[in-house]
Amino acid sequence: MIWFGNLSHAFRIPLPAPVAASGGESTRMEHALRAVAAYAPHLEGEALVDALAATGWVDRPTAARLLPCFRHFDRDRWFADSLRSLSLKGPTVAEEFRSRIGRVMEDLTGNARLEDVGPEGAVRFTHGGREGIVLAYPAVQFTIGGNAARAVEAAVEEMPDALVIVARNFQDGTGGQLRAMLDRTEVPGTLVTVNLLLGLRATALKYQPSPDRVLDLLASGRPLKTQDVATLGDRQN
Repeated sequence: MIWFGNLSHAFRIPLPAPVAASGGESTRMEHALRAVAAYAPHLEGEALVDALAATGWVDRPTAARLLPCFRHFDRDRWFADSLRSLSLKGPTVAEEFRSRIGRVMEDLTGNARLEDVGPEGAVRFTHGGREGIVLAYPAVQFTIGGNAARAVEAAVEEMPDALVIVARNFQDGTGGQLRAMLDRTEVPGTLVTVNLLLGLRATALKYQPSPDRVLDLLASGRPLKTQDVATLGDRQN
C-alpha cells in the first residue's frame, strides 16, 4: 500500500500484488502503469517512476528506462475506465471509491481531503473561503437512505457552500428527495453521476477554467447535466 497526494493530505492507494512479477518487462511495465494510473494519473517525472517501482511490477531502473517507450499510454483514460468499473461494485469498495473521487476533486478544485461526515466517509474540498462536501457511493440507481441520509444531515449542520452526492447513477426521485431534505437550509445539494464527474475533470484539465467556476457548478443545487459540463469549455463564461 502506498500513498499519493500533496503536502496537505494523502490518498491511500491499495495496489494489487503482482503475481511473481510474471511476464516480460514490457508487460510488467504496463501492469505497473495501470496500477498507478487507476489512483494517481497526475504523477509525472521522478514521482511517477517512484510510484511505478512501488507497485512491485518493475524496479526503479527498469521503470525509468521504459517510461519513454510508453508515451502512448493514456493514464487519464485508464483512470476514468477504472473509476467507472469501480462504481458498479457496491459498498465493499466504498473506501477505495471515495479515494478516487478525492483525486478528481483535487484536480477540479486544487484542494481535497478525506474525512468523515457523520457516519460516512466523505471528500472535503476548499478554494479560497468556499468549502464543499462530497458524499460518494459506488452504487447503481442510488437513493438516499440509512447512513447516507444521516451523512446528509451531518453535512447540513456544517453549512457548506456545496453538498455534492456522486454515484454511478440515481433513481429518478433522488433529486426531489435531496431537495426536500435541504429545504430551508440554504445548502445547495447537487447530484453528479460518475460519468458526468469524469466529464467535468476531462473538460477542466483541457480548458483550465478557474476553480470558482467549477465550484459554482458544483453548488448549482440540482442534478448536473451534460450541457453543464460543456459550459466549462466556454472561455467566455
